[in-house]
Amino acid sequence: MKRFARPLRHPRFRRVWCGQAISSIGDGVFNIAMIGAVLAHHRYADLGFVLAVECAAMVVMSLLGGALADRMRRGRAMALSDIMQIVAVLGFTLGVASGPLLLILPFAALMGIGEAMFQPAFNALTPSLVPDEDLSEANALTSVTAKLGGFIGQALGGLLLATCGYKVAFMVDLGTFAVPILTLIGLEELVPERSESQSVFRDAWVGLSAVRDRPWVMTVILQGTVQLLLVMGPAVVLLPILLKERGMFDAYGIIVGLEAAGFVLGGLAMSAWKPRRTGVVALCALSLLSLQLLALLLGLPLYILGFTVLATGFGYAVFRVLWVSALQRAFPDELLGRALSVEMLGTFALAPVGLALTPLAMGVLGDKPLLIAALVILAASTVIPLFQREVRMFGSGDPAKSELVSVAAGDSA
Repeated sequence: MKRFARPLRHPRFRRVWCGQAISSIGDGVFNIAMIGAVLAHHRYADLGFVLAVECAAMVVMSLLGGALADRMRRGRAMALSDIMQIVAVLGFTLGVASGPLLLILPFAALMGIGEAMFQPAFNALTPSLVPDEDLSEANALTSVTAKLGGFIGQALGGLLLATCGYKVAFMVDLGTFAVPILTLIGLEELVPERSESQSVFRDAWVGLSAVRDRPWVMTVILQGTVQLLLVMGPAVVLLPILLKERGMFDAYGIIVGLEAAGFVLGGLAMSAWKPRRTGVVALCALSLLSLQLLALLLGLPLYILGFTVLATGFGYAVFRVLWVSALQRAFPDELLGRALSVEMLGTFALAPVGLALTPLAMGVLGDKPLLIAALVILAASTVIPLFQREVRMFGSGDPAKSELVSVAAGDSA
C-alpha cells in the first residue's frame, strides 16, 4: 500500500489527482443516470444508438484532441474538456432524454468530444508530474481512483435514480465539475516542445507516423478494435438489457460497481507486481471477460455474475496499467499526446458500430448465439497477437526514444 501511494508525495500530481478523483464520481453518476433516462423514454435499440454516438464522437475527435494536447498546456486542454461535458450534462438535466432521439444525440456527442479532449491530455500530463520510477504506480493510482470513484458514483447514481429520478442525478453530476476545474487553474506545467510550426492536421499525421513505426503498438491497437467491435459491444449492451428482461435491473448499478471494485484490486496488485512479460500478462488479463460472457450465456445466478464482473474489472486494470505505462515510455513527450490519441482512435474506431448493432443482432440472432460468437472471438484475439515477440514484451526491446524523434521529424519534413 505504501508503494501504491508513493506518487502522492509529488505536489503537482497530488493536486491533479484530487480533482480527478472527484470528477470520476460524477462520471459514474452520469453513466447510470443517462442509461436510466434513455430507457425510461426510448427503446433498447435507441440506447445502443446513444452510446454509439457518444463513442463515435470520441473516436472522430480523438486525433484532434491528441494534437491539441501536444500544442497547448495539457491542464488547459483538460479544463476545456470539462466545460464541454458540463454543457452536455446540463442538457440532460433540462430533460433532453424525454424528447425525440435526434435531440439526445448532440448532447451524447458532446460528452464524447469532451472525452476525446481529456484522455490524451491527462495521460500525456502524468509523466511530467512524477519521475519515471514512480510512473507505473502513478498510472495504477489514477486508474484505481477513477474506477473507485466510478464505483461510488454508479452506486450513488443507482440510488438517486431509484429515489429521486434521473434529473436530480444529473444535477449532482454537475456539482462534481467544480473541484477538478479549480485544481487545473494555475497548474505549473511546461508547454510541450515543438520543432516547427505546422497545422494541427499535420501534427496529427506525425502522430500516426510515430505509432506506425511501432508494429507492436499497431498490433495491440488492432486487437482492441476487434474486441470492442465484436466482444465489448455485446458485453456492455447486453448486460443491462438481459438484467432488465430477467427482472434484475435494480442490481445494475451494483453489478457495474463490482467491475470498478475489481479494477481497484487489479490496480493495487499492479502497484506491487512488475511482470517480465508484460504483454502476455496484459492480454491474458483482458480475456477474463470470458467469465462474464459465460455467466450471461448460461443465465447463472446474480451473485456468480457479480463475481465474473469483478474478475473482468481486475483484468481491465492489469491491462491498462501495463499498456499505458508502456506507451508513455515508448514515445517522447512532444509526441505523446498524439500517440495516445492514435491509440484511442484505433482502439475505439469500430466500437460505435458494435454498440449500435448489438441490440439489432440480438433481435435477429438471439442473445445466446451472440454471446457464443463473442467468446470465440475473444479467445482468438487474445492468442494470435502473442505470436509476435514485441507484443509479448510490450516493446521493451524497441529502439531508444531518440530514434523515434528522428523518424517523426523526417515524416513531418
